[in-house]
Amino acid sequence: MTELIDTTEMYLKTVYELEEDGVPPLRARIVERLDHSGPTVSQTVARMERDGLIKVAEDRSLELTDEGRRRATDVIRKHRLAERLLLDVIGIERRFVHDEACRWEHVMSEQVEERLADILDDVSTDPFGNPVPSRTAEHPRPSADEVSADRFAGRDTVTAVVSRIGEPIQADAEILAGPEDAQIVAGAEVELRVS
Repeated sequence: MTELIDTTEMYLKTVYELEEDGVPPLRARIVERLDHSGPTVSQTVARMERDGLIKVAEDRSLELTDEGRRRATDVIRKHRLAERLLLDVIGIERRFVHDEACRWEHVMSEQVEERLADILDDVSTDPFGNPVPSRTAEHPRPSADEVSADRFAGRDTVTAVVSRIGEPIQADAEILAGPEDAQIVAGAEVELRVS
């Protein structure tokens, strides 16, 4: 089966996700996330800059233009709604929904997206705890309540809630299987131990 991929959308989505993860969106991060060569990424970024979707800042980080952000938000929304449909309605195993949603995000029309949002009762997060942007949303940010070393001061264990599972883990069904089998999913309470 041929893969249904839109390279521009994949790059926009990757920049959006890097911002969401608090990682500076550099070309090198796109190389890592998408497993594309450096020259390919540079050529694609140059084309996207020419097309008014991305700006390359003085520090070489990538910034989405208003149009780039609108398109990135659209593809993220479609992807995360598709993940919800695949898991909650169709019943695909959580570890496989990400890859399937990557195919759907590029072919879903606005009409289907709107209907899907209605069916899913305007769900606010994907199955991994990441925010589903609304049609009019700026750029929603996930909760920044991360576990820091000072929470362990004088303690052997700390209880925390998994707020979200990021894109790099979602993209690897084999890696995702371990936490999923241990019921470590978004919303799960976990106990962290000092080693």
